[in-house]
Amino acid sequence: MASVEHTHGHEPYSTLEVRSVEASAPQDHESSNKEVVPHPENQYPQPVEPHSAWDAPKPAESSDADKEAAAVPGQDNGPTKRQICGLSPRIFYLILVGIILIILGAIAGGVAGGLTSKKSESSPAPASDTTPAPAPDTTRNVNILDTSKLAASNWTDLQGFTRRSVFFQDPYNAIIARQWESQNKTWTTRNVSQLMQSSTSGPIHPIPGTSLASASSDSKAGPMYEVRLCFSEFTGNNQTISWVSSINPIINPDFWVYDAHDPGIPTWNGTQFAVAWQRCPADNCAGFWTLVFQGQEGYIRVSNSSNWTNNTRPVVRTNVVSAGASLALVPTLNGAYVDGMILATQRRPGSIGQSTFVGDWNWKEDDGTILDNVDPTLTRQFAVTAMDNWNEALFVALSTNGSIRGARGNGTAYNAIPEINLAQGQSTNFSAIAMTMDAMFYGISDDQIWEYSVDISDPSTFTLVGKVYP
Repeated sequence: MASVEHTHGHEPYSTLEVRSVEASAPQDHESSNKEVVPHPENQYPQPVEPHSAWDAPKPAESSDADKEAAAVPGQDNGPTKRQICGLSPRIFYLILVGIILIILGAIAGGVAGGLTSKKSESSPAPASDTTPAPAPDTTRNVNILDTSKLAASNWTDLQGFTRRSVFFQDPYNAIIARQWESQNKTWTTRNVSQLMQSSTSGPIHPIPGTSLASASSDSKAGPMYEVRLCFSEFTGNNQTISWVSSINPIINPDFWVYDAHDPGIPTWNGTQFAVAWQRCPADNCAGFWTLVFQGQEGYIRVSNSSNWTNNTRPVVRTNVVSAGASLALVPTLNGAYVDGMILATQRRPGSIGQSTFVGDWNWKEDDGTILDNVDPTLTRQFAVTAMDNWNEALFVALSTNGSIRGARGNGTAYNAIPEINLAQGQSTNFSAIAMTMDAMFYGISDDQIWEYSVDISDPSTFTLVGKVYP
């Protein structure tokens, strides 16, 4: 109802009627507009809001559940409790926060999974230098990567002490060296990957299960000793050749250098390697490192340290050898100097073929057969050692069932050894093998590395020496 102002002197006047509270209820206290409500538990009067004095009587006290219900129209139960979607605000917001957290978690998981998948599919290149070491393989192996290959080499110092190195990969893909010297007759473990972490040339990233090949040098031209290991890494999408070298193995055996070749030499994916130190055919030079591998087009190629990238000459044709062909390389006596070499390659349909170095970086590709009936689909790898003061060599082949065959010869004729007898062998189901040039044999079996010596008088027998690792 609108109010109309009338002039009564200078005072405004309203037509609204004012109802006196005192007229609607008896009063027990002077000058009070409060209604006195009897309360059985309190002797003092209880005040009631003025506007409720003429409302309907207040109903009996309800249960706690009823207090959460919406207020009944025309009834005053105190401040009306607000609800959202039939729930109290507190419960509603707790549920809402929970739903939001679940959604955010799902989004974060999806993004992380997508990035991981994209990274794994975009490039096979290894992780950045700042990332932690890769997780161990998921097999039962705890000491050695289940797909690890094996490499070994030896050299003799000026005091006549023999030194040997055995290389493999641990479950984290790191390259591990076990090194032995005859003076103290002890094995020492060196994590080459870890030692290379601080190198200015950068840490190494060997491909898991990469082929490994090692050679060591000593020289008449001076006190030069060096231990080299060849392995595969990724350069972009290509598998390429890399080296690590211990260039002062007596004074500073923990100092290693890294050579990845720039540009990298591309190889057949999963190529095997063979490497040797080729002595110089004179007394005034140190010699050369010679590496054999399978190139991208399938040829078996030879590379020489005098100029790695320009001396990758094809030695064996691609249609003759198998894919991922097994290889072995051994120096041989050539007149007065040990500058000759014999190369063994896996030939199709099933044999070990011989190629011979004839000088001036030239090779005779097909120079006879070392061993027949060697099926490439049933063969893991080859290994070789020198015998009879570099006049002869013993080649062995590891089959996929763990058995070993061999052949001994002088480059002209070979005597086959149908089966190698592992005397006192503790575990002979080998997954990888290697040999040094001083007639020592190594094999990985059941997450361990074992050492055997070759009986020179009867090379069909290998005698157990002991466990190399762990």
